[in-house]
Amino acid sequence: METSNRALSTAILGGSFDPVHRGHLAMAEAVIDAGVVDRILFLPCHVSPHKTGTVATSEQRLEMLRIALEDGAWSRAAISRYEIEREEPSYSWQTITAFSESAPEVSWYWIVGTDQWNSLDRWARPDILQEKLHFIVCPRGEDELVERADWYCTVIPFEHPASSTAIREDFEGHLDWLTPGVIDFCRKEGLYG
Repeated sequence: METSNRALSTAILGGSFDPVHRGHLAMAEAVIDAGVVDRILFLPCHVSPHKTGTVATSEQRLEMLRIALEDGAWSRAAISRYEIEREEPSYSWQTITAFSESAPEVSWYWIVGTDQWNSLDRWARPDILQEKLHFIVCPRGEDELVERADWYCTVIPFEHPASSTAIREDFEGHLDWLTPGVIDFCRKEGLYG
């Protein structure tokens, strides 16, 4: 909760969410439970610079996120349409610049996995990311993290087997990775098989 002597802290969890699954939710919950931030902002991208596209439309992915958060009765999470409504591709430095300008009172964090943390120097404008963000890295297992001097980073170990790729390839075989409402939505919309 926001207090009078501390700015609200928000961690951005970006991705394609094609589909959103229990692993995404568990990662967000681990960050909240660690007491690092006050809330999570789910940020579905329009088209990630690192991916070729999505199966579900932007509106379907937004709706799946809404349903998943409702299924979990999340009160400390929100969804942003910012990157969905931008022209493609989505670059993190542009997003955090816009967010920090529109809400300068917020302490901004960005949640990444080991692979993303280790490749930050290949992201567009890493100097801006370094200046404006505190990263939360959620490594799996014994993943080794690249040392980054002068970057703000908190490590929160995390493990969950869910994979959007695996769900897209075998939807019925991975129903336990999805919330009930997301399963119903996917079946109704004819997504993933």
